[in-house]
Amino acid sequence: MFEEKLVQFLQRVQITGVNTTATDSDKVLVAASAIIPIFGFENWEYRNLNEVLLYPANFNESFNEQENEKHVLGMVGWGYMNGVMILSQHELRQDFLNNTGKDNTAIHEFVHLLDKTDGAIDGVPEILITHRYVVPWLKLMHEEIQKIKKGKSDIDPYGASSEAEFFAVASEYFFERPELFKTEHTELYAILSDIFQRDVKL
Repeated sequence: MFEEKLVQFLQRVQITGVNTTATDSDKVLVAASAIIPIFGFENWEYRNLNEVLLYPANFNESFNEQENEKHVLGMVGWGYMNGVMILSQHELRQDFLNNTGKDNTAIHEFVHLLDKTDGAIDGVPEILITHRYVVPWLKLMHEEIQKIKKGKSDIDPYGASSEAEFFAVASEYFFERPELFKTEHTELYAILSDIFQRDVKL
């Protein structure tokens, strides 16, 4: 089923290299990153995505590789870039090679797309989360953000920058290191399991 969903994604979404070649392996990694968050949903499609651009390495917020401050690893486009996702090819590959990390930039960006489905990237994916979990999710999220700010959480500090980034960062951790996440963040794990309609199997 995963492979079928992966093939369907590749048939619908174009993956293009910018100053690099998007290899078949790269395309599979992008598609896998797309399917991982939505695997629990039947017949889901990213209707807000037409193309994924792969840059060789980091880029800046103007999608420029040449200027300084090339700190961006992945981004969901807006304005004239709406319907486009931009990813670092190097980071895409490294995230799948690293079996011990809690990070995956591509999954992070696809979670943003899920969040955006209700019209806003705000950390509350209303199309996915059942009404009874909205308040508990917001409460847990804000509590954990405060822990991050105080240095008392093992969730990436970037998650404290906004509710949207917390949702994406926590989701990366949920999918990359489910056993550890379940141990360290039992309540968050339970709600994310409900949001994504799956208990990640180890």
